[in-house]
Amino acid sequence: MDGLLVFKGGNMKDAAYDEFIDKLRVASDIVSIISEYVPLKKSGRNYWGSCPFHHEKTASFSVTQDKGFFYCFGCQTGGNVFNFLMRLENISFFEAAKLLASKLNIPVPEKEKSDHDKQVERELANLYRANVLARDFFHSCLTKTNYGKIAREYLSSRGISEQAQVEFQLGFAPPAWDKLAIALAERGFAADMLVKAGLSLPRSSGNGIYDRFRDRIMIPISDHQGRVVGFGGRVMDGSQPKYLNSPETAIFNKRQILFGFDKAYQSIRQSGKAIVVEGYMDLIAVHMSGIKNAVASLGTAFTPEQAKRLARYAGEIDFAYDSDAAGQNATLRALTTVRSMGLNVRVVAIPDGKDPDDYIRKHGTEAFQALVSNALALLDFQVRQAIETTDYSSLDGKVSVISKAVPALAEADNAVEVNAYIAKLSELLAIDEGAIRTEIRKYKAIVKKDKNVNRGKAISITGLTQQPATAVTVAERQLIRLMFEDNSVIPYVQTELSVAEIQGEHCKTIINLLFDAYNREKSLSAELLAVELTEAAANELSNIMVMDIQLSDIARMVDDFVKKIRLAGLNNKIKYHSTQADELERMGDSRYLQELTESQRIKDEIRKLHQS
Repeated sequence: MDGLLVFKGGNMKDAAYDEFIDKLRVASDIVSIISEYVPLKKSGRNYWGSCPFHHEKTASFSVTQDKGFFYCFGCQTGGNVFNFLMRLENISFFEAAKLLASKLNIPVPEKEKSDHDKQVERELANLYRANVLARDFFHSCLTKTNYGKIAREYLSSRGISEQAQVEFQLGFAPPAWDKLAIALAERGFAADMLVKAGLSLPRSSGNGIYDRFRDRIMIPISDHQGRVVGFGGRVMDGSQPKYLNSPETAIFNKRQILFGFDKAYQSIRQSGKAIVVEGYMDLIAVHMSGIKNAVASLGTAFTPEQAKRLARYAGEIDFAYDSDAAGQNATLRALTTVRSMGLNVRVVAIPDGKDPDDYIRKHGTEAFQALVSNALALLDFQVRQAIETTDYSSLDGKVSVISKAVPALAEADNAVEVNAYIAKLSELLAIDEGAIRTEIRKYKAIVKKDKNVNRGKAISITGLTQQPATAVTVAERQLIRLMFEDNSVIPYVQTELSVAEIQGEHCKTIINLLFDAYNREKSLSAELLAVELTEAAANELSNIMVMDIQLSDIARMVDDFVKKIRLAGLNNKIKYHSTQADELERMGDSRYLQELTESQRIKDEIRKLHQS
């Protein structure tokens, strides 16, 4: 949805383009378009096939022709025909619109741009062009000049083949101060543009510029669409810094970029798994070993933005960071980033303090592939880390191991695994299993208390309602579907139910948007409203629109769903005020009586609702 949102908020927003997009939406048959990529078979009202976004044995990818949505019940990916093309082709919204227009033989309208728009467009084009020309310059220096002889020998000594040098367009920056600047000046680039591109730096004297990268192996960095946006430069000796990266520019944001993603995303999508390494050389070595679903995080800081990009294509992320202390600490930080996103996480344990590049050169590709196949589960890695990074010969050391392992054990979902590790720690440390279990219970209690109470302040009701019950979720989804099926029930729902009573975060967003569109007399097309939603909320809407729902007495169904949602909300309020009362009474605060009074009032409201 990123490209979709950029399109809406960018320079394309005018009546002609709104009409163009609407024409595409109306003219496109989502089943026909998706069938060009995925074999579909009709079953009931919907069409079904194997999801193109993750590996699966049983078809869980559903397409509803009349609603214009797709949804995968396996990986929870959904959207309209634009979203499908964006995700599958790895392109922006407008590129998807142009692709769809070409399939439907609908002309793309031209838009008159303002002077500012033209200037921004020219500057971005120049930044991309400067980086491409710099890449070609560095590559030529490596492969075709005497400058690159030492660099070629260095790459050969690292086991990087000529084929890999071509595939990754590796290059060499000559040691002279301004070779690149002169070459690009001859191609019409002004000095300030080269500085903006991160390729040059202004001289301290204030007169002229000089090359940022000199006497380094050059690795071009591409964005998810394969456009060169920056570089990483590596020295060939022991000088520092070992790596020098392009600075942040209008087209290069290190937090957003995964090195090698443009080459790996198809393999990631097909396998449903991504392998993340730290550095450029690691990534190149891993790709040369035949593992094509690997990317590099451009250093040790794996960011939430990078995690979100991978989450669109993979259900599992395996980290193969260096096995030294810094690499393992980076792994722990990365695990914290990814775990909250609900992805399956494993860790490739590389022996001898090696990084993937070193390990492959020493032991070969098959040995590394075996490490990947035997990657550790998240809990296994966390417990091993607690043991292997601590001297547990003393009582203090044993306590330290337990303190490191307890959070991982407390947060793990698999009780069988937890019990096995408790037994292992008990035997290894000569500590009673009951003592370890006590520490886990204490940790869980502290975490729960921290979530609910902060030094006697009010308990957060959101903590009690983050995960709505299945019955409530179904009721909210079906109520949304009914409002799209019959818009006339929307004002009735608005009077009977407030948005605040909706428990599901994405359902709340959808209903709020639907109410707003109705009140403003805007289009109530689910396809058009999906444009306004976040990616996660749009996926939820897709799920709702492909649901098989039996429509009979819509008015009665609406009443039933509203009643279920209201009762669930009131029951949550009862829990909240009861918990609040208990906590206040424990602290000797007389306000607990007010909470009990409010609890009774809500019980009376629930009784009346049951009687209605």
